[in-house]
Amino acid sequence: MNITELQNRITELEKENEYLKALLDNAGISYNTNFPYEQSPQEIYDENQGGRIIPVQITHNHVRAFFSYFWGRMDVFSKRYQNKSTGKAGYFTQCDNFWRHGICPKASGVKIKCKDCNNRSWTKLLAFHIESHLIGKKDDASDVIGIYPLFPDGTCRFLVFDFDNHDKGSEGNDNANSDDTWIEEVNALREICNKAKIPTLVERSRSGRGAHLWIFFNAPIDASLVRRFGTALLDKGAESVNLKSFHYYDRMLPAQDALNNGELGNLIALPLQGQALKDGNSAFIDENWNAYHDQWKALLSTNKLSKQQVEDYITDRYSESKQNNHALLNDDTKPWEQTTFFHKEDVSGNLKVVLSNQIYVKAEKLKPRIQNQIRRLAAFSNPQFYKNKAIGLSNYAQSRFIYLGQHRTKPA
Repeated sequence: MNITELQNRITELEKENEYLKALLDNAGISYNTNFPYEQSPQEIYDENQGGRIIPVQITHNHVRAFFSYFWGRMDVFSKRYQNKSTGKAGYFTQCDNFWRHGICPKASGVKIKCKDCNNRSWTKLLAFHIESHLIGKKDDASDVIGIYPLFPDGTCRFLVFDFDNHDKGSEGNDNANSDDTWIEEVNALREICNKAKIPTLVERSRSGRGAHLWIFFNAPIDASLVRRFGTALLDKGAESVNLKSFHYYDRMLPAQDALNNGELGNLIALPLQGQALKDGNSAFIDENWNAYHDQWKALLSTNKLSKQQVEDYITDRYSESKQNNHALLNDDTKPWEQTTFFHKEDVSGNLKVVLSNQIYVKAEKLKPRIQNQIRRLAAFSNPQFYKNKAIGLSNYAQSRFIYLGQHRTKPA
């Protein structure tokens, strides 16, 4: 068989597999896909992640190819800075007039935010900045680049789900997560994208304790449409994949539909940073959390979505939701306007609900769709988020939704 014939055969087998699973589901017969002879990700994880990666001599061609994927604003960017005395790090928007006496107010001791300064002159992002990022000569990683995905006209060229820690003060530790729940979240979202046949690239962030999931577009697309696409993707995925936290809807960047009053929006650190790659971080990883040997092949073989594909996915999802009498999660939907229809086939046996100091629902016999529907009932829009948005304050540490649910597991 040639490659095309093999691919067609795989497609046929996948369809047959889904059909057989549907028959089992309708008959109420459970099935176990965790076969004993399969190795778990922990058993095949390579401890030497940095050693896996093939070193590359960075050229101008690499820079151009890299930016064709991670295409953000070019009129402004940020760089990483690490305090020598405290060791804490952060990202700072670059300005040509920074600390210039007689021009920069900060040089005279005036406390002012750069975005409010009339003398600011944002530094343009040039090829040599990206090249320095990719090579990574600076031991303090001060050549690490952060870009702004949202263009002034309200478009963007990629969607990224950010699974770093963005609690207050976390930037001092490169936004490293303090627990392991983010790993399960990334795995779930990757599974959702795989089922939807959405090409993605997962990056382990530079701290090694976080991740970014990237979806690329072949042309600029309105951020409002991109965010609707992200929401539709999550809502569709919630029918078959357990989303045990409610953070996914706050993970999307761009985080805004448009920019107001000279805002820059949220920044995102670029991957493939030379220093971090030595430890296997800032690297693209497979389903087993192993860094790909050839990082550039992994990047350049990732397909980009067209605007038509994005629109088609949203249209199909909304049509499907309307037929099934349930709506997508929407910022503008009022709690009393939401209607949830449960499906009998999602429960094996009886659904047990206990009303006590809280409402307890036993999830053991519930399929992912109904579990996620119940979780959604415990979520509502965060008024502080929209208050900050209305008056132009940062929502860096504010969630778009407040989730009062909790997933509990049995004690070991």
